Amino acid sequence: MVDLLEIFNPSTIRDDSFIMIKLPSENCRVFKLTAGSIIKLGKFGSFFASDIIGHPFGYTYEIVGDRQLRIVSEDFVEDVNELEADENNQELFDDPLAQQLTRNEIEEMKKSTTDGGRALIEKVISGHVAFDKKTTFSQEKYLKRKEQKFLKRFTPIPIGSSELIEYYSDKESPSKVMDLTEESVGLIMSLANIKPGGNYLVVDDVSGVLVAAMLERMGGEGVIVVAHDDEHPKLDGLRYLNLPEKYIESRVRSISWLDFLDPNQEAEYEYREMSSEEFDSLPANLKLQYTRRKRRSENYAFVRNLIDNKKFDALVMSTTIHVPTLIPRVIEAVGGSRPVIVYDASKELLLETSQVLMKDLRILAPTIIETRVRKYQTLPGRMHPHMTMRGTGGYILWGTRVFPNSNVNAVKISRGKKRKTAPSEETSTTEVEI
Repeated sequence: MVDLLEIFNPSTIRDDSFIMIKLPSENCRVFKLTAGSIIKLGKFGSFFASDIIGHPFGYTYEIVGDRQLRIVSEDFVEDVNELEADENNQELFDDPLAQQLTRNEIEEMKKSTTDGGRALIEKVISGHVAFDKKTTFSQEKYLKRKEQKFLKRFTPIPIGSSELIEYYSDKESPSKVMDLTEESVGLIMSLANIKPGGNYLVVDDVSGVLVAAMLERMGGEGVIVVAHDDEHPKLDGLRYLNLPEKYIESRVRSISWLDFLDPNQEAEYEYREMSSEEFDSLPANLKLQYTRRKRRSENYAFVRNLIDNKKFDALVMSTTIHVPTLIPRVIEAVGGSRPVIVYDASKELLLETSQVLMKDLRILAPTIIETRVRKYQTLPGRMHPHMTMRGTGGYILWGTRVFPNSNVNAVKISRGKKRKTAPSEETSTTEVEI
């Protein structure tokens, strides 16, 4: 039996697995650990992967000497007192000569340091003639910048959907996840009511981030069907989660748009059922071919049953396909009173989609929501928002699937006082089913 807690929240670092490494510069990198390999962190140094394999997550390591590691027990920077009311940098000027150490001297000390960079930071601070003139707040920021630049530290972190977003936004390109943010994913999961045991239809063109987040919430129960326009769905990010292949095959199914929109594709998936004796008599290559065809046929029949019987509990889309044209043809597969969610980095496409859905009686109250969370810097006595940050977290279109009554064509609205109707007068009213 698969231990889901250990899969999605591993306690120890395993061999032959992907992990994320947080650097002092607040950047992140993803590595696949293999016993005997060397992990290179650029200017922050390198270490042997075997030195952290089998160790618990949550520790911060410091590279000392020749690729030696030690666990950091406490931060280098001491607690800073609250800023006094009359403290300011009025008499402090930006003078490049304030640092008495030259660039060459600092580079030589970086090469010879054996204590993880702490002594180098102390020398850089002592070499700054104006350091004592800074406010405690300015000193804290200065120390933080030097730590990010010189400390040879790193923290291993298990990879989940949040780490995937951070990795693609930092190391790769935000366009690979359509500028998706952690806050947007959390809101999508909530609006779509993702829970264990559900069947969900997903269009994921964000490297598998949506599917990864859904798998985390589903707890090993339910099925995700991914509709795609290529030979295979684009779920590259799932490999970083270290999920067993059999587990993914049991929880994530796929179907091409041709098979989805045109149900007359059964002939392509037909095969002749063989007895165990016939199968055993086949050569190895034909056994593999038969097994693949049988698996494809069973997958198509399973997904087709969900589509034709409207068994999907939600539709979640984040795609580069023109959604206003696609979504009217996909709604039919979603069950009643179920959410329909569309994410996009721009508002214009969702506005066009909203206009389409407002004319479509199968979607109730389509609403566009903007997600944007601003980060703040908090220090004793000071708090202010970060000056540089991403401009937006994207937009979410949210609606509810309903079944309109085709016999409804009018609504009678009465205003003012009710008039008594003579017995001979007969009126007919028509109700609207929402």
